[in-house]
Amino acid sequence: MDWKCIIADLQKAGNTLAVIAKECGFASAGTVHDLKTGLSATCSYERGHKLLEMHKRVMRKRRSSGS
Repeated sequence: MDWKCIIADLQKAGNTLAVIAKECGFASAGTVHDLKTGLSATCSYERGHKLLEMHKRVMRKRRSSGS
């Protein structure tokens, strides 16, 4: 999974690292930052699944609004 791109997309859509962390169950925004920058290459299945679901929802919403 390319977590860097997924997190970058979520940020482009207006989500902060703190919002992403809270919604996906990460310990902190720093943990999401580490995943985005490659300092950490993996995350748990549960958090990864939540991150993918958030990405799908946000991207669907952006497409439907024409952003």
